Amino acid sequence: MMPPANQKKTDAHEQDFIMTLQRALGKPIGTAAANSSGQAYSSGPSDPPDPPDPSGPSGPQDPFELFGTPPPDLDNRLKAYTHKSQLDRKRLLDLFVEQAGPINLRVIPVENVAQASSGIQQLIQQTNPEWGTQKSVIAWQHPLIDQLNLGKRLAKDDVTLHTTQRFSTPDSIQRQELRSQLIQSYIGITSADFCVAQSATLVMRTRPGQPRAVSLVPSIHVAVITMDQIIDNLAELYFRLKWDPREQKLGLTNCMTFISGPSKTGDIELVMVHGAHGPRQMIVYVITNQDTTPSI
Repeated sequence: MMPPANQKKTDAHEQDFIMTLQRALGKPIGTAAANSSGQAYSSGPSDPPDPPDPSGPSGPQDPFELFGTPPPDLDNRLKAYTHKSQLDRKRLLDLFVEQAGPINLRVIPVENVAQASSGIQQLIQQTNPEWGTQKSVIAWQHPLIDQLNLGKRLAKDDVTLHTTQRFSTPDSIQRQELRSQLIQSYIGITSADFCVAQSATLVMRTRPGQPRAVSLVPSIHVAVITMDQIIDNLAELYFRLKWDPREQKLGLTNCMTFISGPSKTGDIELVMVHGAHGPRQMIVYVITNQDTTPSI
């Protein structure tokens, strides 16, 4: 079940949130995403209007006014977003694959964790590091990544697997160890919190044991997600982050990274080059078996 197309926008900050991300992702304003009413935001030379001033003549208003009151249809919309039908999830997967092609992002649907793990093993066997001969990879400490059981798979291939550690406040020695492991590794393996189908964007919170550097420093970034992590657009992302009780509990963390494909630049003679400022290759394995649900 998808949200009704005639929902009214209830949050003054939503438009600013979506348009800011559209600009950052290089998407034309008014064509890449729709607001919660199903209508694309109109493009124009001016920026969106500032949100209303939360303070009145007698000082700040009620905290609920300051941070936004829940929309009247909150429960229905939240249920529609979190309990999509299998047909809707398949539609979003197809949209993700379609949008990923032009930005050189490879999407590989697999049925289960074992197939994802096997695919990553084959990738490592078929690729080589840019410097040196010893193959090293680094992976998040994450419930879904742990299920891949990569340590056992890669041991017989003479591949060094580094796994990040959960340090709430790492000291200088622990930071240096992580930097050393990142520099040694030519493949970084992560999961994600969401995947925005409409712009083929992974949304990743930074947490202890799940640093953003794993997705940025190695030459190849591999992400593993489940099908139910794919959402429609930025409007749904905004709604989920703000009103979904589970997402509220997780919070925004100190950093939230948005990734659409491998690193790319056309600075020199407008020639597109991949890998100039980050990974030159990016692959996302999507586990379609709905029995596999990651937990943080």
